[in-house]
Amino acid sequence: MPTSCKKGTIQYDFDGVVKNSLTDAPVSGVDVTISQKIIQNGTTADGYSLGGSANTDAAGSFAISFEREMVTEFLLEFEKDNYFPLEIVESSANVSTENINSYTEILEPQSWVTFKIKNSFPNDDDHFKLVTQTFREGCADCAENKTTDFFGALDTTFTYATTAGEYVKFTYINVTITDSDYDSVYTTPFEENVYSITY
Repeated sequence: MPTSCKKGTIQYDFDGVVKNSLTDAPVSGVDVTISQKIIQNGTTADGYSLGGSANTDAAGSFAISFEREMVTEFLLEFEKDNYFPLEIVESSANVSTENINSYTEILEPQSWVTFKIKNSFPNDDDHFKLVTQTFREGCADCAENKTTDFFGALDTTFTYATTAGEYVKFTYINVTITDSDYDSVYTTPFEENVYSITY
């Protein structure tokens, strides 16, 4: 006699470990989110829909499973305060429903450099330049490695986020009296480093 069976739910299984880029130690408490671009009526959705999420444990490990959909790609996001977020776009062709999809990822800790710049005896024609070098670029609160010009009275404070565990370099130039200095700051992990310039 013919028989039939009910197939179980097909799902995607992800796991992995998140580590600190400086120490190679596991990072706990990382928010891991996996989203997917779903195909509906033969058309790929514009945005991503949540598949599943988890937090890394004390060993930096996570595991996420969710039911399979017809999708074109996945977005894996790793976020924790005081670390730079990480995003990975993965083609559905590289994701298996038969095996666990494992990822070992590295998060970079943040550091902050605060400049305090003051012109003690300002004149309207005073000209000051700050040339930032080797700072992290392309993220929220990050610097651009470029020359910034200041004119006249100046009493300002601003902060740049950058990668921890490195030296950031900069040159500052008092154009008015043709004087310049070059310096660097070590970016201590998870700390604000204050650099004052008075001229």
